[in-house]
Amino acid sequence: MLGRAEAVIIESGPDNPPKHPNPNAFDFDFDPSHYSPEQIFEAVRKAGIVGMGGAGFPTSVKIKANPQSPITDIIINACECEPFITCDYRLMLDWTCQVLAGVSLISRALNCKNIYIGIEDNKPDAIATVKKSIDMLPFIDAEVVALKTRYPQGGERQLIKAVLDKEVPTGGIPPMIGVLVSNVATCAAIAEAVELNSPLTHRVVTVSGRGIKKPGNFYAPVGMAAGDLIELAGGMTDDAVKVILGGPMMGFSIADLSTPTTKTSGAITVLTSKDMVKRKETPCIRCGRCVAACPVNINPTKIAHAVKNNMLDVAKQYYMSACIECGCCSYSCPADIDLTGYIKTGKILVARAKKLLPA
Repeated sequence: MLGRAEAVIIESGPDNPPKHPNPNAFDFDFDPSHYSPEQIFEAVRKAGIVGMGGAGFPTSVKIKANPQSPITDIIINACECEPFITCDYRLMLDWTCQVLAGVSLISRALNCKNIYIGIEDNKPDAIATVKKSIDMLPFIDAEVVALKTRYPQGGERQLIKAVLDKEVPTGGIPPMIGVLVSNVATCAAIAEAVELNSPLTHRVVTVSGRGIKKPGNFYAPVGMAAGDLIELAGGMTDDAVKVILGGPMMGFSIADLSTPTTKTSGAITVLTSKDMVKRKETPCIRCGRCVAACPVNINPTKIAHAVKNNMLDVAKQYYMSACIECGCCSYSCPADIDLTGYIKTGKILVARAKKLLPA
């Protein structure tokens, strides 16, 4: 979508050894008060940390206190955003103290004590582990909220509604209502950056799907080729037909296995021929299922038809920019119209018209 860009290939060697995680560095002795808000902000900025749940927005900007728009509530997004993905789930179980250390640093940077950790109720072991750690650790005080397992529960707006019963205005962002949302992996990266002076060069990636022989989670360097990660997971099955960077609902398919992962690449999903039941697109029957399925309450079919007919002004009037591209509309459409695909195309065309993307 963003076109091609120059890249630098970095090989491991004696002068550049592989990085190993160090979650044991965060225990009872960790104290966020040793760092000022300015030190936390600067460490996160220098580490190059972005929202690792998919948005990729610079985290240093989010955690910089703004007296004119103070943050009153912090929500930690511990919901897996799509089927097959388990990277955040493993972080909660295996790096619990490190994640909570990152949460405490966010709280310190923003001087905000209202902390909520939203975890889906199909992960009772994660809920129990996080609750137990909060009770034991002296540096964190937070409320664990068990949320209904429902896609897309991990969406920022949906999470805020489920946890706080607050609505983010259309076209607005959470800080407008005094809320900051941060992903579990982002919190772990913040802890590494501040306490260990470690830049964001690695992340946990789920390699999964029915087309993978040995699905698993891997601590991988940012930029590692998708094909190399697939090989670590035992390779693809004989009936594998599609490789997706991301999850099956919001990810995008890749044809070149040398495609690198990025800071926001939480998963590689490989689908089989049985998963890819392709039906012919038929005319829209105006049933309204896409409208009922849309978690942000927009009209996907109106937007898709506007884009299809190159009426981008009309598409924008129907709040095309508010679409979170979750794929619920396409999944529910009985006419098999790729509504999400049309909306994504519309956004790209608008960005190109504004010269925000290359033509």
